[in-house]
Amino acid sequence: MGCTGAPARKLYFLPPVATVAVGSDDAEHLRELVDALHLSANEATVRQYRKLLHDHSRRQRA
Repeated sequence: MGCTGAPARKLYFLPPVATVAVGSDDAEHLRELVDALHLSANEATVRQYRKLLHDHSRRQRA
């Protein structure tokens, strides 16, 4: 599963949606996107992950 499926929903704490527009000719990828809509995220884990990404980004620029 790519980062646009369930992992993205959990990591980026995406809000619930009624409509999804994607471009893909891969039916399995589209199914994964739809299946990911019911997932929830742990806000503390999301904050920690965002902080790690931010810290990593700052180190890369230095």
